[in-house]
Amino acid sequence: MEGSDILQTTAEVAIALTGFTGIVVALGVRGAPSLSGFALVRFKILLVASLAALAFSLLPIFWHYLGAPPSMTWVISSSIAAAFLVPIAVSDARSFRIYSAEIPEFERRAAPIIGVLGIALFVSQLANALVMQSFGPYLAVPLWFVGFSAFSFSRLLFTLQANSEDD
Repeated sequence: MEGSDILQTTAEVAIALTGFTGIVVALGVRGAPSLSGFALVRFKILLVASLAALAFSLLPIFWHYLGAPPSMTWVISSSIAAAFLVPIAVSDARSFRIYSAEIPEFERRAAPIIGVLGIALFVSQLANALVMQSFGPYLAVPLWFVGFSAFSFSRLLFTLQANSEDD
């Protein structure tokens, strides 16, 4: 199957990010207080993004082994990705609205950029499902979620480190 090595590597990175997140949150940074408020939202977003990266890395392999032809594999996978992006965007927007007073300035500035990139990803998946039906556009989905997970993981570490220095 086209791109299976890339998808498997992306799945491995997603598993690592999920595992490291659990370790960081469980152990904290030198006794930092538990997550609450926006830090908890950030953790949930990170967990969902890393698990989504894993799922979307393995999804085409699943269809391939069920015997779906390559073009149908990308149509189904891109359709599922586009459908998944909508409730995730709504949930994240709701969380940002609820915790708007707690959101650090950096995240406030990054949110519109992330939103525009998310919309572009959604449109690319619709186009791939309806017209292109190829591996390339689909690959953006697991890579997006791995990249977003890495970004969220670094922000989580930064927040925990800042909290431990305040104590």
